[in-house]
Amino acid sequence: MNYNKPPGGGKALDRLFDNGVVGQLGALEGSGTNYGDGDDDNIYAASVRDLIEDAVSFEESVLGPARDDNLRFFYGEIPEPEGEGKSTAVSTDFRDTVMAILPSLMRIFTSTENVVNCSPNYKGQEEMARQCTDYLNHILWEDNPGFLIIHDIVKDALRCKTGVVRWWPENDEEVTEQEYHNVTQEQLQYLISENPTVEMVSSEPDPQNPQVLASLRIRFTKSKPMTKIMSVPLDEFRVSRKAKDVECAPLIGHDQVVNASELVKQGYDLEEIRDYMNQSSDNYSTDRLFRNQGLDQGDLSDAWDVRYGCYFVRIDKDGDGIAELREIHTIGDDHHILYDEVVQYANFAVWCPDPEPHTLVGDSPADLVKDIQVIKTNMLRGSLDSLAQSIWPRTVFNQTVTNTDDVLNDEIGAPIRTTGSPQDSVMSISHAFVGQPVFQMFGVMEQLRQARTGISDASKGVDPRALQSTNVTGIDAIVQGAQERIELCARILAETGMKQLFRGLLREIVNSPNQVRTLQLRGKWVDVNPSTFDPTMRISVNPTLGKGSDMTRLMVLQEVKATQTQIMTQFGVENPLCGVQEFRNTLVDILAIANVKNVGRYYREIDEATIQKIASTPKEPDAATLLAKSQMEKNRVTMATEISKSNFQDRKLRIDDDFRRDQMIVKGLLDAAKIEAQFMVDVNEAEFEGENTPQEVPQPAPAPIPVPPIGQSNGQQDAGDQGPAPPQQP
Repeated sequence: MNYNKPPGGGKALDRLFDNGVVGQLGALEGSGTNYGDGDDDNIYAASVRDLIEDAVSFEESVLGPARDDNLRFFYGEIPEPEGEGKSTAVSTDFRDTVMAILPSLMRIFTSTENVVNCSPNYKGQEEMARQCTDYLNHILWEDNPGFLIIHDIVKDALRCKTGVVRWWPENDEEVTEQEYHNVTQEQLQYLISENPTVEMVSSEPDPQNPQVLASLRIRFTKSKPMTKIMSVPLDEFRVSRKAKDVECAPLIGHDQVVNASELVKQGYDLEEIRDYMNQSSDNYSTDRLFRNQGLDQGDLSDAWDVRYGCYFVRIDKDGDGIAELREIHTIGDDHHILYDEVVQYANFAVWCPDPEPHTLVGDSPADLVKDIQVIKTNMLRGSLDSLAQSIWPRTVFNQTVTNTDDVLNDEIGAPIRTTGSPQDSVMSISHAFVGQPVFQMFGVMEQLRQARTGISDASKGVDPRALQSTNVTGIDAIVQGAQERIELCARILAETGMKQLFRGLLREIVNSPNQVRTLQLRGKWVDVNPSTFDPTMRISVNPTLGKGSDMTRLMVLQEVKATQTQIMTQFGVENPLCGVQEFRNTLVDILAIANVKNVGRYYREIDEATIQKIASTPKEPDAATLLAKSQMEKNRVTMATEISKSNFQDRKLRIDDDFRRDQMIVKGLLDAAKIEAQFMVDVNEAEFEGENTPQEVPQPAPAPIPVPPIGQSNGQQDAGDQGPAPPQQP
């Protein structure tokens, strides 16, 4: 519960500036209203009170009735029963629509992925942004009941158009007491030096040794500053009717009835608040009575109850003509100001699933089915009444000859006594059941509801008609198409309320007193100093918010796992793309889809030292590696053999070619020699015959055909074979 900062420092500073130079200049120059002492201070208080009263009027006249109407639809009180003897059944389409959307939104906002992230403003700020995102998530989900807070906000937004959350710094103190025995003075001094906040509760000296304490009880007080978050009940939320958003709202605040002891605990003076105790009325709003029906029974007033409000108001107090944002705490029904200080931001975030442009309070998807609920309720009641009349028809009887008690007795098989003929004394008016056409209209109205809201059985992934004879890809496409409206609603809530919440938490943890904390973030223990964070870091919404079903994400992660395994097998665990840590992250995400939270039960945490040890340890080749190496060696030997065979065949072909060529040359030489010998024989014979015949002039012999030497072809000598020189021609 927020009571924010205790009174003190800010008020003295305000008085200094109100009565000083700034206030005097404002009064002289007329640049604005200077709320100083006396009447001007009363005017300022009256202006603040008027803004609060206008916000209360807006709540009671506009926001409250609309919220009450929606809650009555949600709990099935509308339409109201028509009268005695009629069916009181109600078609709960409003509630069914809300409860159909709520699980999907909770799955999106509470999944392992971050809904919003801190984005760096410049290069080198990436690590700070990641640590800041993790720390803000730790505040929401670990330091505060984050799941219940988000559930309450989303459910309020779906039912009543808006959900409101606020945050504030709170310095909790953990007090413990311990008892020691036989403590020396040196031990006591050491204990006090180690714990400056120690407080001695009781001590008893040792009668035999005055320097020793026989018993000692010490109280330890440990300061634990925390950032608290709460979902604001809508009947306690106050906002100006002119508000367009939280940042520019003239007034936004939280008005509640608390116990005076809570204010005293925060530092307020009991005498200052005593006059305002037990002044608040006991009338509770309709939505609070819906939440707790026991509040309207008995007198629940408490003498220590007091109305306490925390408002962020834009008002010009210093008279410079510019309205500044001020945090104002009030007490009592007349809104007496207890605390007033200039601040930078309002610690509120408003969630709206269907915002209306240019206004803070929008609509809800469930508002689209209120008329359908009325129509279906009337049809349902009419069909049930028709069914009842067909089963138990009305009876007409002659009361002068028929026993009235027997006729009015509704027991099955009960006799009816009459003194005359039964046909003339008792008669039933039969009624035919006409509900069958009504049931057909139910289907038409259900289709109309689905068309308006986009919520159907397929959006919940359970439509048997859409899943029959359809492959996995087709099923996923059907489900994703039906969930588009829910994804849009989730994106709107993330861009408005969730983004405002994280931006406000970032500013709060930087500006508020913080302690260095040692937390486990992303599986590692790190020291976090929130004061070193950059409060101007951008808050960005996860662009994949709500995309894809669990089956789709599981299939993608399985493909990622297979790819990572292949990369590490081929390039080792030290490759620049992915290693053991990334592989473990994939396994953790797979378990998260299966809703397995205890990841350490299956996979150990991995630090840098372990990764380096894994990378430096020599690995024994496995059977697959040995088989691959053996096959590679076999292939290398086979290739060398084939190359040798190819070289041998090539050389053999060259030798055979040379042999055939030499053989042809020798044959040519022999043929030439034979021709020459025959020519000589012919010449000799001719000479022998010429001695007895007239002399003829002898013809010269033809020149021999040049024959290349052995081992040459086409006039070129083979470099590998040096044959003998050719014979010289005469």
